[in-house]
Amino acid sequence: MPTLQDVARLAGCSTATVSKVLSNTPYVSEETRARVLEAVRQLNYRPNLAGRALSRGRTHIIGVVFPYVYDHIFRDPLVLAIVEGIEQVLTDQGYSILLSTPRMTSEASDPMFEQILRSGYLDGMIAIDSVPESRIAALADTYRVPLVVLGYHDSPYQVHCDDYAGGQLMMNYLLSLGHRRIGIIRIPQAKNIAVDERWRGLCDALHAAGIDPASLPTAEGDYSTRSGAAAAAHLLACDPHLTAIASLNDRMAIGALQTLHALGRAVPDEISVIGYDNLALSEMTTPPLTTVSQHASTLGERSAQMLLQVLHNEQPSIAVIAPTLRERASCAPLRAVDFAASRQS
Repeated sequence: MPTLQDVARLAGCSTATVSKVLSNTPYVSEETRARVLEAVRQLNYRPNLAGRALSRGRTHIIGVVFPYVYDHIFRDPLVLAIVEGIEQVLTDQGYSILLSTPRMTSEASDPMFEQILRSGYLDGMIAIDSVPESRIAALADTYRVPLVVLGYHDSPYQVHCDDYAGGQLMMNYLLSLGHRRIGIIRIPQAKNIAVDERWRGLCDALHAAGIDPASLPTAEGDYSTRSGAAAAAHLLACDPHLTAIASLNDRMAIGALQTLHALGRAVPDEISVIGYDNLALSEMTTPPLTTVSQHASTLGERSAQMLLQVLHNEQPSIAVIAPTLRERASCAPLRAVDFAASRQS
């Protein structure tokens, strides 16, 4: 197996220079960098990460962690968009990522995950975590692993969307279009802090408009498209004259669109639908889905940038990303004839 010394000999430079090139350290001439990389290619050299960690105290491996709390996590486009943002920033800085999905409860932590933390294998960690029962932040503190929380857990280094403002944004938009008979698709309370914040913002927008949220039909889903389809059917059974459906994530909103299409309910002529997340898929639905963007890729990029600051002994402030409305074709103003019919019924 070729060694660092073999690469240095072939490239005609010192082992220290080879190490600088392999770790993307600046202040190496392009000519020297090219010679080193060509020697690496010719020898098929693979750095020994364990040895590098022992000699430099760094592995250049970052853990990207999200608690495994539901079965659809690897099919969730939102998670993939966040991870893409993280990976792009860290790869550009010479880091690799290790994905981990520990099974966490309020009473116990995942022993395999705890073993990773104990090993010293990670230079740092980003926890995509808004699960109330998670203990990831506490474990990172116990094992002195630098941590950025992408979510709402107590941590000095934290990134999240302003989900409360996002909930207000989606409901105020429907209200501005004249809708008052609105069905809401949510997830069970206290399962996700971010979604609870959206619900709180949505309710405050309704209160400000003189509407009691308890007077509107609600249905619960589990983030999935299938659960959104079932929730929409339940909402229409509760009130066949709904003029709008607000879903607290896009995938459930897409399920609602499927149900409405199957029932022959025209969107948005008969009923409007709004989601939350701005998944890439939301532009490809029929009709394209109006949604609130939490800028998933930006969240990932910002959390990675923040962790790099922490690793350089800086103390960045908590970052809160403002959501924005993406108006598409699934929402329309309440027509006068619809408004009159809803009042009569």
